[in-house]
Amino acid sequence: MPIVCYIPMLEGQAPEVERWMEAAGARYGVEMVLLPQADWNNDLTPWPAPPIFKKGKPFGGQAEAYLRQLENETIPGLEEKQGLVPYERWLLGVSLAGLFAIWAAARSSLFTRVAAISGSFWYPDFPQWLQTQRFSPTLEAAYFSLGRKEAEGKNPQLKDITAQTQEVVDILTEKGVKTYFAWTEGTHFAPVVPRMEQALRQLQDQ
Repeated sequence: MPIVCYIPMLEGQAPEVERWMEAAGARYGVEMVLLPQADWNNDLTPWPAPPIFKKGKPFGGQAEAYLRQLENETIPGLEEKQGLVPYERWLLGVSLAGLFAIWAAARSSLFTRVAAISGSFWYPDFPQWLQTQRFSPTLEAAYFSLGRKEAEGKNPQLKDITAQTQEVVDILTEKGVKTYFAWTEGTHFAPVVPRMEQALRQLQDQ
């Protein structure tokens, strides 16, 4: 019975990530599965919110429906197709998918370990909402990382990402989840593959 690590597909970076997943799975003894492309601004956000860039799209807040689809259709279908009977499921997300990973951990008992790389914890009211949640006892560990240059952008909604991430880390720690936070080089989740490698390694060690 394997450990299966699910990763929401990154917009525009699937080939690079897929190559890494194949090698990393063999290195760590984990079945790596790329989830089908989500509607990034809608499926991975917990409630509606306005855009943060002038020409950006609003966020639809359809994470609840997307999570239920993962639980009831997508993940069972993938596991049946690939002959997987996991004893643990992990979820590793980048940017909005990192936000989704932590949100999903508070809404479902499906995942035992989660990772948020450059998680979008600037999302309106997210830390406040998270503080009110009770996590499933099946959640064992959570990993977080940020690039050292992430807060250097001009967008005022992103400048407090360090404090917001630390707040989320503290909330999970207070609720009894084993957490680990790491600084990495670069900007918002770039370069992505070394950060995913570090996240997977740490999830296995926690």
